Amino acid sequence: MVRRYEMTGRAAAMQRTREAILDAAIELFTPAWFDEVTVADIARRAGVSQQTVVNHFGSKIDLYLAGLNERYVPQVVALRGSAVPGDVGSVVDVVLEDYEQTGDATIRTLATAARTAELAPVVEGGRASHEAFVRRVFAPQIGKRRGRNRDRLVRLLAAALDVRMWHQLRREQGLGREETRSHLVTLVEALLVR
Repeated sequence: MVRRYEMTGRAAAMQRTREAILDAAIELFTPAWFDEVTVADIARRAGVSQQTVVNHFGSKIDLYLAGLNERYVPQVVALRGSAVPGDVGSVVDVVLEDYEQTGDATIRTLATAARTAELAPVVEGGRASHEAFVRRVFAPQIGKRRGRNRDRLVRLLAAALDVRMWHQLRREQGLGREETRSHLVTLVEALLVR
């Protein structure tokens, strides 16, 4: 009985250490480029040794991927799940909330993926997830279309609500959130009436 308790205690301690490392990694990676953050930085922030980080995650890229899969993706999925299907304003609001929280980091991840092969599946998964989101939230409007017209509308809506469109409006053109919302609503509504 004592041995089982020790193993449970050790497992709990290992899980707490793992979570502390993930927390530290998210804190450091979110505002920075992948290359700007080192395993030493993460270890220092988590209060562990570099070897402990390696023991738990293997490498910096594996830790980055774990952070995406375990923290970032569930957050985005939960947020996007709150969009009201068929309601353009609701959909745009949810997408904007997502990008206001994650957009800058997503743009950096997309840029990093161009030179980091391990991120290719992440980018493809994000693209597929975004398209599935568009199909779900615009099902009432898309359902009226057939064949190529349907596929074309999905592609156009996905592009209109892509993080790069948000980045163009918010960061490159310097628009405020409300003005960005207005632009995206106008764009999506124009696509849906065609």
